[in-house]
Amino acid sequence: MPILIILLFYINDVVRLKRLHSQTEFVAQQMANILQNISQKREGADRKITCNDIRYAASLAFLSMFPGTTNFHSGRRFDLGYVGLGYMFCVKGNSDSTASVLWGRRFHFADWASSPSKVGVDAAFFGRSNVKELTNASPSEIYPTLKIKPDEIKIIIECAVFYQQGSAYGFTDGRSSTDVSPSEAFGLRLYKLSPPKTRAGMNICLYFHSAVIFTPKPGLFDKTPPADN
Repeated sequence: MPILIILLFYINDVVRLKRLHSQTEFVAQQMANILQNISQKREGADRKITCNDIRYAASLAFLSMFPGTTNFHSGRRFDLGYVGLGYMFCVKGNSDSTASVLWGRRFHFADWASSPSKVGVDAAFFGRSNVKELTNASPSEIYPTLKIKPDEIKIIIECAVFYQQGSAYGFTDGRSSTDVSPSEAFGLRLYKLSPPKTRAGMNICLYFHSAVIFTPKPGLFDKTPPADN
């Protein structure tokens, strides 16, 4: 009987972990698709993606993982204890087969994101990403699956889940994340979950990273980061 119980807990954890990874991968794919189409009815230079476009694209894409308003809140207390967070990097291929990250942006629901218009978009904490912000580097050093031609622009979208243990964060039911382990927060029974070491090397609070790489439609992105509205 004890072995059977352990086996059931193990199966629960494996299924749960796989599902969480699949969810962030789907969110990243959805966000890429939304960004490719969100501005197509705008004319000329107005087609360029803005920070507001990123906010609303992220809000819509994360709905598959955070139904209803569970990704939104008026402070740092969350219904599930964790929320969505991701990164976007614009990469250009160089003539010598290297590549350079032109800019990066983080989008997150971790601080007072009470509505889509309040989703944070900034250039911070890139060390928590699996994308390295490098210049004149091998494409695979920037991200393992990145392939890019000279003068080609590609966008990398990485989506993850933010859960930070500490008195500043918690659950809307009153619990502090200090008292709830990551394993408990994500519904695991046996597996001892901790923030995975990222390729950039400074992760303390992100889980289940998934990334997609795509070639943007003309006029959506360039060497200048998206402007705030």
